[in-house]
Amino acid sequence: MPTEQTGNDTRRAEILACGLKVLIAKDWRGTSMIAVAREASASKETLYNWFGDKAGFFGAMIRENASALDRALPEDFGAMPLEDGLRAFGAELLRLMTGEASVALNRAAIAEAGSDPVLGRILVSEGKAKSLPKFAGWLARHMALDDPMGAAEKFVVLVKGEAQLERLLGVTEPLPEAEITARVDRAVRDFLKLYA
Repeated sequence: MPTEQTGNDTRRAEILACGLKVLIAKDWRGTSMIAVAREASASKETLYNWFGDKAGFFGAMIRENASALDRALPEDFGAMPLEDGLRAFGAELLRLMTGEASVALNRAAIAEAGSDPVLGRILVSEGKAKSLPKFAGWLARHMALDDPMGAAEKFVVLVKGEAQLERLLGVTEPLPEAEITARVDRAVRDFLKLYA
């Protein structure tokens, strides 16, 4: 039988998904807690109790989006051989970074950066700062590296190339699977040339 906490977690995820839908449709300035509450058929009080203010809600959306990477990786990711793991991680990372959710969250942070960089700080602290060390730790278990974090950062740069920037600028659509595979294969090949 589901517990009350499980029900709350499910409802919280539904509200975050509704918030993301509003953010994609209306951008950051057009997104209000009232609009999210309306979209989610929730009370404003629930939103404020669970997330605090609008910035707290933004942080929760980023955490939810960043955790999608962990959820998407195969269960045996930790035990995968190096090349297989790099391909699995790279493909999920590229899907995440060029997907609608990440694009909307990054655009919101960029739009506010000039007047108030708080969203950018949240994006870095709740996204990259939490996911990159996990990947660096995985790399360190598979390779002899002097700087696992530096290697992890290089792999991410090789994977995303210009794809994320092009999506943020609105000049490309989400990448087809064949292109994701090709980009990740190139990134793995180039990474192993650097570090093997």
